[in-house]
Amino acid sequence: MNEFHTAVIGAGSGGLTVAVGLAGFGKKVALIEKKHIGGDCTNVGCVPSKTLIHLASHSAEHERSSQEILEKVRERRDHLREEETTWIKGVKNVTVFEGEATFVNSTTLSLKLSTGEQTITAKNIVIASGSSPVVVDIPGLPREKILTNESLFDITQPPKHLVILGGGIIGCEMAFAFCKLGCEVTIIQRGARLLDRLEPEVSDLIQKRCNEVGINVHLSATATSFDVTTLTLEQQSKSVNIANVDKVLMALGRKPNLNFGLDKAGVSFNDKGVPTNQSARSNVPNIYAIGDVNLNSAFTHTANAQGRRVVQKIALPFLLQGKEAVYPSAVFTDPEIAQVGEPLAKLQQRYHPDLIRTSSFELKKTDRGYTQGLEEGFVLVHALRLTGRVLSATIVAPNASEMISLLTLAINKRASLYQLATIVFPYPVLSEAIKKLADGFVFGTLPKLPQELLAYLRFRWAKGIAKS
Repeated sequence: MNEFHTAVIGAGSGGLTVAVGLAGFGKKVALIEKKHIGGDCTNVGCVPSKTLIHLASHSAEHERSSQEILEKVRERRDHLREEETTWIKGVKNVTVFEGEATFVNSTTLSLKLSTGEQTITAKNIVIASGSSPVVVDIPGLPREKILTNESLFDITQPPKHLVILGGGIIGCEMAFAFCKLGCEVTIIQRGARLLDRLEPEVSDLIQKRCNEVGINVHLSATATSFDVTTLTLEQQSKSVNIANVDKVLMALGRKPNLNFGLDKAGVSFNDKGVPTNQSARSNVPNIYAIGDVNLNSAFTHTANAQGRRVVQKIALPFLLQGKEAVYPSAVFTDPEIAQVGEPLAKLQQRYHPDLIRTSSFELKKTDRGYTQGLEEGFVLVHALRLTGRVLSATIVAPNASEMISLLTLAINKRASLYQLATIVFPYPVLSEAIKKLADGFVFGTLPKLPQELLAYLRFRWAKGIAKS
């Protein structure tokens, strides 16, 4: 029986972070992966999808065909996978097991490997097993026409007509990418708007962009059946037929991979993941959960951040960690969307609505926006009135993902729009919109300071300031 300090189930972003981090402290680590090193991100998520988005956006200047682009996506994905596999197998103190893990108890794992079965024990166990796509049954739809993110990047040529079930992040990103490859694209969204977890202003703009580039969108619709090449929908009590469908991409969400005997270890879990505390620790003290299996995470960068916290907790338990950070997210559509903090509808459940001040600034009103000829895009911030403390922010811009970090820092450091108004940006940049937005708040608040103070105190006592 092999004994380890820590066993990590899953070699994705979070699992690799924990394994390498603890190995650096001299801890003996077992890293178990049943598919490919790199997890979803390297193999079926961020790396191939963002490669596709980039290459599709620059296909004309590089004179690549759609088939060549898809081949290049696979080439870059496979190259990175090989690099990561070679690298992690050479890390001192890390033993890589290629196979499946099942809990025997809270400190013991049974491994099913290609070489046979093996049992290992570990003082700590970190679950970083990722998630799988949700696939729904549609009567008449043959398996060979179904795509998920796990099979999408292995197709050798783009479908003539791609129907995407789901108008969330994956659905919208792939809609724009395949549209640029020359495909007819149709999005079927169950909800009343696209990207419905973000601000309504974002949904409106993305809907407008879909209309402009020719992406068909059906809202409040559900696929009910498929016949030969026709997908039938139920949309607002009406039957709608979508003709000449080649492939159907299921982008309906993710479900955490938790089917490896958690009950035998005594770990509490549900269909959305493992409840954890601020250190990503489950109800069993020596078992942690990070990434897609953690209720507070759904992205590569958040899994990485949680992995770092776990490394610190295990290796340096005497150091105080503080509250887990507020994490940003980005949607790589055209334009990009970046968001951090809760949307207004959720903030209004935590704060009195009159305590929240919403400020926005259009990018076309910045000098950089003018020189680039931008007609759309904005920065939007929700802040506490009077104090200006930043609660959440949304950016829609060509490089929104590169702009959101400043506002993420502001939220996590409880900074205010007064402080953001003092920042000097290089000229000209789109980030100037953040400063102009902050200026608007400051010069709108200071002239009526007594009234703002009275209102702040009144509404604070009416509902209270939420602890955040």
